[in-house]
Amino acid sequence: MNSQVLAELVLAVSEEGVVVFDRELVCTHWSPAMERMFRLDVASAVGQVMPAALALPFGAHGDEPLRRALAGEEVHLEDVPYASGADGLGAGTYEVRYVPWRSESGLIEAGVGVLRDTSLRRRAEQRAHETEARFRIMADVAPVLLWMAAPDALCTFFNQTWLDFTGRTLEDEWGVGWAEGVHFEDFQRCVDTYMAAFAERRVFEVEYRLRRADGQYRWVLDRGTPRWERDGRFAGYIGSCVDITDRKELEVDLRRAVSIRDEFLSIASHELRTPLTALRLRLDSVVRSLNRRAPGHVDGDRLVESTEDALSQVGRLTLLVERLLDISRLSEGRLALDPEELDLVSLVRGIVDALGETARLASCELRFTAPPTLRGCWDRGRIEQLVTNLVGNATKFGAKQPVDVILEARAGAARLTVADRGIGIDPQVQGRIFGRFERAVSARHFGGLGLGLWVAKQIVDAHEGTISVESAPGAGATFTVVLPVAAARLARRSA
Repeated sequence: MNSQVLAELVLAVSEEGVVVFDRELVCTHWSPAMERMFRLDVASAVGQVMPAALALPFGAHGDEPLRRALAGEEVHLEDVPYASGADGLGAGTYEVRYVPWRSESGLIEAGVGVLRDTSLRRRAEQRAHETEARFRIMADVAPVLLWMAAPDALCTFFNQTWLDFTGRTLEDEWGVGWAEGVHFEDFQRCVDTYMAAFAERRVFEVEYRLRRADGQYRWVLDRGTPRWERDGRFAGYIGSCVDITDRKELEVDLRRAVSIRDEFLSIASHELRTPLTALRLRLDSVVRSLNRRAPGHVDGDRLVESTEDALSQVGRLTLLVERLLDISRLSEGRLALDPEELDLVSLVRGIVDALGETARLASCELRFTAPPTLRGCWDRGRIEQLVTNLVGNATKFGAKQPVDVILEARAGAARLTVADRGIGIDPQVQGRIFGRFERAVSARHFGGLGLGLWVAKQIVDAHEGTISVESAPGAGATFTVVLPVAAARLARRSA
């Protein structure tokens, strides 16, 4: 294969067009790429004068670049506009380099033009420019503060909303200049969060105070997201800041209100306990006096019954007051435990026996199953409160059916199960029944504050145990409590 054949093969597959013109500016060679680019076949191009007869592709700059090449100069032109086809409707741009073609003796015999179509690149650049322009317009009218950073963590863009907020220029904020507006108490935490996220290429959120144009520091929530090129290369971050000062102030006000409420509940609970205790003592004294009366006295029997009813109501009030006091203690994180070595079987059996009368009044039979003994270290008073809450709920919602209280030893833990056959609990509300003031049924029909299960869970959590429920509407409810037997950590924590 000779060099001429090889050159023709190369030109046939090349994406770059080649045109050769003589000293009279007549086209003598028109490559296949030129045909494709300008939709002009070789027969129509060769023999034509450039640029006169080939004005569509070469008319933009006239014959001046061609003559400079014939004079021995290399001429480079970029983004030369052209029209193509016989109708001239095709359009684009090209990059061209004109060079002289010298004979073996060094004389310039012709000129050569090598062209590369830049239309696609130009259109892509234009689209990118338009996209960037649209982004900047949208960013500048956005109600949030927007920023962008390069892979080196230096910020390269802030929207107009940011600049208006800080009262600074883009040059002021560029790079790390934005950090000058961060409150000195938040600066290190803000920068550490920012740099750690950059190192790990992950989304981050950070709250800090940023100085506003009027000199006031405002709390902002800054959220940054990594950007990636199409080929997977890390391109930096884009982020947004939202002013959350009003929300932070509301949170402070809410915490203050909750603190005041809890303080009120604590004071009210303590104040209510005093007259209730005195009332119970007086009623107990009345009952003892009546029990010493002559038997068979009808009025006396009625008085005893009324007094016992009053004692029952005092008991209910006392329980409500204790629960209110528990709210204030738990809100302050003060559910202290006083663990002691005890037999859980004996403790639970005593509670079940004490609640037997209440269960009979509710037409429920309490059935207790347990091993002979199950010893461990727990807070006696809190366990009594826990079991009383669970059994009390079971008799209240048990629909006059038997209630099973089962105690078992399981792998270093005590397992307490309280199962009723009552109205059951809808699965949709089971996830929130252990919340404060939450209830699975209407208060109008069953009463209560919606605190029993919440307090129960706090007690179980304090003992490092678990509490769960299995239930379905109309199929009863089974509450299961698992309490670790080994409670050395509880003893240390309460010391």
